[in-house]
Order: sequence, then structure tokens, then C-alpha cells
Amino acid sequence: MTNNSKQLPPGPQISFSEFMDKVNENPFNFLMDIIQKYGDIIYIKLQQKDVYILSNPDYIEQIFTRDYKLFSKTRAAELRPFLGNGLLLNEGESHRQHRKIIQPLFLPTSIKSYSNIMVDNIKHISDNWQDNTTIDVSQEMIMLAMGVMTESLFGINFRDRDTFSKVSDSFTNVLESFTQVHEPVENILVDEDESTNPYNNKKQKNKFQDSLDYLNQKIYTLMDHIKKTNPEKPNLISHLMKAKDPDSGEVGLPEQQIRDEIMIFLFAAHDTTSTALTWSLAYLATNQEIQDKLQKELDLVFEGGRIPTGDDLPKLEYTEKIFKETLRIRPSVWALSRLTNEEYKIGKYVIPNNSVIFMSQYAMHNNPKYYVDPDLFIPERWTKEFLFKLPRFAYFPFGGGIRSCIGETFAIQEGVLALATIFQRWKIMPTEEAGISFEPKRLGGFTKPKYPINVIVKNRK
Repeated sequence: MTNNSKQLPPGPQISFSEFMDKVNENPFNFLMDIIQKYGDIIYIKLQQKDVYILSNPDYIEQIFTRDYKLFSKTRAAELRPFLGNGLLLNEGESHRQHRKIIQPLFLPTSIKSYSNIMVDNIKHISDNWQDNTTIDVSQEMIMLAMGVMTESLFGINFRDRDTFSKVSDSFTNVLESFTQVHEPVENILVDEDESTNPYNNKKQKNKFQDSLDYLNQKIYTLMDHIKKTNPEKPNLISHLMKAKDPDSGEVGLPEQQIRDEIMIFLFAAHDTTSTALTWSLAYLATNQEIQDKLQKELDLVFEGGRIPTGDDLPKLEYTEKIFKETLRIRPSVWALSRLTNEEYKIGKYVIPNNSVIFMSQYAMHNNPKYYVDPDLFIPERWTKEFLFKLPRFAYFPFGGGIRSCIGETFAIQEGVLALATIFQRWKIMPTEEAGISFEPKRLGGFTKPKYPINVIVKNRK
């Protein structure tokens, strides 16, 4: 049965080039505009692809939870030269088995045990700030997140800013070299051929390969160091070295598989956790009343100026609301997509096999149906009553279902402890000459600040 004989959802009549112009100009505004105009399910025919944009939380929940086996990740193969076949890109039974292997490191008791490491690394970064000086928030949060990840999950107390800067530059180079690969909207709509393959561009290919070689060299050096020095020390790498390979049955995952998992966790630290903290500091710098309320909570919880610990997390209610509101208004990942493996009925519509389905965290989190004044940063909205009424997939910064981010609790704990540790000591405000722009920039699937975020830090003591 062809699509012509079925009822189609409403949607704009737009050419592929017009669509991409709007997406490249400002995907966030374009997405919100068409959702407001056409509703919860939108159909767009773009070249050879049937594209559906969903903004109904019940539909999204249906795809992520009940019917997840009927979908596959879009164009995941193109990211494998970079990220390999780790949890992010793995599919089916292999994904389930490898997630089961890694899960013990992310149980609540394990995550709580990382809290002192997190605070120690956060203090290492923020204690080096100078009173009444300007910092580049994004760079500082990348250093912070990578330090936390390196020590928490890899067991290495490594704080060389020069090396972290080179690792950060390499990640950025790889993503920029992935112009086609990391443009999720355009790339999943066009069937791959030689003319659109990003690796055909020699300059891009060299930049990509040089950066990837550097990252691989660092990861394999890290693996070798742990193997030779302390293979019994609990961490992600030693855990994977001792795990039973679900494919071969042998003890110890293959080195390539361990490399893939490490790459994905470093990537997450560099491009998700650090981005969320960057946006948090930006919003707090421009909302002094919220910052004052946060510091009032911190002064009460940490009476006498003691250092935050994991035991304090339940008391940091307002701090957690701030981080939660950050992930609402500027989710680190702005959209997810799936490819239908067969015809799929949703609502009154039948979606054909091999169709692309977009579900946007940014669109859902900023939808006035579910959030009063969605453009405003309001941590106070996150009451128990509000959460009880909010549909499950009106808020999903970490995805959902079987493919939800395994590091969700880790990231939230790190975010809350980072805000508590930083704002216990520092007051932050925008630079007078420039201020702060909250305009987001799409870098592939990420919601990055379009312009640098610089703030003045002032010692509260």
C-alpha cells in the first residue's frame, strides 16, 4: 500500500533546499513555528524521504517504551568511525547485553561513591579562579566535566589543562569534520552516495583522522596504564577488562569495544554535561534573584562553609530545580530521531516503513501546552504537584525507554554538586560590555551557545 492511499498529517509544502535553509538559519524557531501551525504530528515530504515530526508526549512515549523494537537509530553507521559500537550506537540484543555489563557502575550506590571525586575536581577548577576576573564559562565547564569523568569512571586523577584542551580541540575538530555525519537533519534525509560522503573531502578527512588518532592514542595509553599499574582498582576500564564478553563468552571485552565505550563517555562529558553547566551559569549570572536564593540554600545547608558531599544531595532541593530547569529550557541534545522498520500506526495515521521520525526535546520543553512562560527561566516551577501532572515525555533531556542515557543520575549529581560547590564560594555576573546571549546554536544534535559566554566571578568571602 502506498502513501498516496492513506491520510497524511498536515505539514508545510516545502522544497528540500528551503527546508535546509530554515534549519540551518535557526532550527529552533522553525520547529516551534511549524508545531504551532500544524500540531502534534507533522508530515513533510523531502526528496525521497517521508518525514514525521512528533510533539505529542504520548506518541513519543509509545515509540521509546512500548514499541522501541520497531525502530532503529538513523544513520548510526556514519558515526562509527568516531564513536565505534558503544552503547550510544549499539542496537538490539548486543545493546542490551553491553548495557547490562556497564550498568553496575551506574547504580545509585556506585554513583554516590563518586560524589567526593566530583567535588574535588570541581573545586580544583573553581578554586583557581581569581577574584573579580572574567572566565570563559564553556572552557571552564569542559575542563571540569572531563576531570570528573576521568577520575570517577577511569580512576585517574589527571588534571593537565593542556592535555584536556587538546582533547577538547580534537573532539571539536572531529565534530566539525563530520559536517554531513553530524548534521542529523540533512544527513538522514539523503541516501548516502560518494558525492555526499564527508570523508571524500581530503582536508576534512585529514583533520578528522588527525584528531581521531590523537583521541585514540590517549584512550589506548589510558587502558594500557590501568592494565599495568592497578587492574583491580574499581573503574569503568578495569570493569570492562574483567567482564564476560556476551559475544565470545571470554572474560574481558575486546580492546576495541572498551575503546568505544571510553570514547562515548568522554564525548558525553565534553558535549553534554559541560554544555548543561555552561547554560546553568549563564542563566544564574543574569538572574541575580535566583542566584541569591540558591546561595541562601547553600549557606543554610553548608553552615560554616564546609565542603559539599553526596549526603547533602537530598537537601539541595532548589539547586536541583535550577539544574532541572536548565535542562528544560536548553536541553543539551535538542532532537532525537528514529527510522521505522515497518509500517507503524500512530494516532489515526499510518507511517510507512523507512520513514524518519523526529522528536525534539527542545520543542517539547518549550511548549506552552505544558509550561507556563516557557521562555522564562523559572526553577520554582518544579514542584511535586507540577511533576505529577506533567506527561512523562513532555520532559526527556536524557531520552527515554531502553535507550535512555545510562549516565542520567551521574550527570544530575554532577550538575547539582557543581552548582553547589561553585556558588558556595563565588558570585557570578555578566560582563558589562557584552552581556550574555542565550541564542542557541545547533551543532549536530547539540544545543550549544551561539556566542561565547564570559562572566565575572567575585569571591563571596
